[in-house]
Amino acid sequence: MSYQTASFLLFSLAVLIVYYLTPKRLQKYTLLAGSFVFYCILGVKYLPFIITTLYVSFFAGIFMGKIYQKADGRLAQATEMSEKKAIREKSKKHAKIVLNLSMIIPVALLVVCKYSNFFIKNVNAINKLIGLDKSFDVIKFVLPIGISFYTFMALSYMLDIYWKRYTYETNIINYAAYLMYFPHVVQGPIDRYNKFNDQIKNGVKFDPYNIQSGVMLIIWGFFKKLVIADRLAFFVDNIYNNYKDYHGFILVLATVAYSIQIYCDFSGCIDIVSGASEMFGIKLAENFNHPYFSRSMLEFWRRWHISLQEWFKDYIYFPVSMSGFVKGVKKNAKKKGHKKAGELFASCFPILIVWIITGIWHGSSWKYVAWGMFHAFLLISSKIFEDTNAKINKLLKVKTESWGFALFQMARTFALCCVGRVFFRANRFSDSIGIFRNMVNAGFGMRYLGSTQLVSYGLDLNNIFVVVVAIIILLAGDIMQEKMNVRHKLITENSFALRWVVILVGVFMVLIFGIYGPGYDASSFIYQEF
Repeated sequence: MSYQTASFLLFSLAVLIVYYLTPKRLQKYTLLAGSFVFYCILGVKYLPFIITTLYVSFFAGIFMGKIYQKADGRLAQATEMSEKKAIREKSKKHAKIVLNLSMIIPVALLVVCKYSNFFIKNVNAINKLIGLDKSFDVIKFVLPIGISFYTFMALSYMLDIYWKRYTYETNIINYAAYLMYFPHVVQGPIDRYNKFNDQIKNGVKFDPYNIQSGVMLIIWGFFKKLVIADRLAFFVDNIYNNYKDYHGFILVLATVAYSIQIYCDFSGCIDIVSGASEMFGIKLAENFNHPYFSRSMLEFWRRWHISLQEWFKDYIYFPVSMSGFVKGVKKNAKKKGHKKAGELFASCFPILIVWIITGIWHGSSWKYVAWGMFHAFLLISSKIFEDTNAKINKLLKVKTESWGFALFQMARTFALCCVGRVFFRANRFSDSIGIFRNMVNAGFGMRYLGSTQLVSYGLDLNNIFVVVVAIIILLAGDIMQEKMNVRHKLITENSFALRWVVILVGVFMVLIFGIYGPGYDASSFIYQEF
């Protein structure tokens, strides 16, 4: 049951009706039942994986919470500071053992299901390279839908209990409703338990505002997905799957088109699930904030897949930066008179670790590792040359706050992002190298844009016109949303009739201009595979 289908909308509507007919104290049971049915529809064979992760993380939270509660009782009776310190250290040590043992299971499930064949193929390649007549058979493992997302949510819950950010949950229904919640279980966003639970624990009162706001966001998501992303997919797939036949500008254009496609595809999905969730009175974590308006790559990653970046910041970047290894390197550098180099290492090394893991998280292929390393290089370079860039701007008397410079920075950031997209979209790492080579080894290749050839790349002139107009509408909408909450203004400052006229116009635009023809695959979004 894909998010962009009528089946998903009808399913959500059915659950929504039952949800608001249920007493508020029982609504979480309705959510859990609906989520359980939804996941079973996706595939009963996937159920043991998420159930295992659910139980392991839930009881790990209880065990760690009990350890801390017992330590608090002893602390209340202790009088000596040394005794209190020993109690705290002992409780944290025991909690850490529980944490480490519990994290092994969901992480092992993720690694085995998603990365085993990648590991086997690379071992076979190394054996062949060094002349060993030994190869291992590739095993076909089940890859549970959404495993990357719900595993990270379970890990965040356990780590937050370990770090005492909030108390452990004693009601498994509350926790299961969070981990299995059907709008976010397949493609995120990666929500945090405390924020989610605060919204459902006392139930939700029916509010027409939530319904209207949610419907508007769903329509906007469908517009991005069906009108823009799926239309661009025909062009992008045709060029990238046959890149050896093309050179120069057409490959650049396909890469730009893919950058727009993946944004509309992924953010469109998030809009649909966030809109559906709003109708239940539940706000999911923000995942996109108009990333292509970013003036630097650092800002871009604060605006793109926000929930994932915040997860890496909280659970990878900060722990690595505060680790004994990083502190030791920084301390030794300071002793040797290289304080600035030590500080630079302390800020750059965690970035490298985060982006290696980010690349691997996206898929079991070297192209994702290359994509991650490319962005690590950009972010580390910006750290290294931050002072130099500031001096150059000052020397050249660049008006860094001017509109023109901001536009230049946005264009530069988008261009760098597009370079990374080549790794991400190519079918394999070797293909990405071939694509880069073909972009530059035969001139700019403007001949590919001849009027008689343009329509042979997957889109006819009518579809080209539709997608260009749709992208202009998207751009205008994003600019407006940067300045105001458009949906809030439509709902609170306009008549009921006008609001629903806007909604109906949006529905008709999606129905009329959406892609549904031969070759259209309504089964997945790009990020569903991650």
